[in-house]
Amino acid sequence: MHVEVESRIVGTFLGYAPGAVHRLDDGSEWEQVGNVREYVYRERPACRILRDQDRLFLDVEGTSGIAEVRQFVGKCWSGSGAY
Repeated sequence: MHVEVESRIVGTFLGYAPGAVHRLDDGSEWEQVGNVREYVYRERPACRILRDQDRLFLDVEGTSGIAEVRQFVGKCWSGSGAY
């Protein structure tokens, strides 16, 4: 795997959950498509988007795993953290 993006999550990160959308400091938004579930509470944690061939993964500081994601293109973001 290699690093595609290094950034921070905007606002509060409440962990991994299928369907969650996370906004990064660079303005990009990432939707979790993997079935990973993990609850953590972090304010503006550092994160990385990792690429493994054709798949992308979100790796958030303070978590024990990574979650598969895709770039989110949909409704407009309207708050901090995930929605």
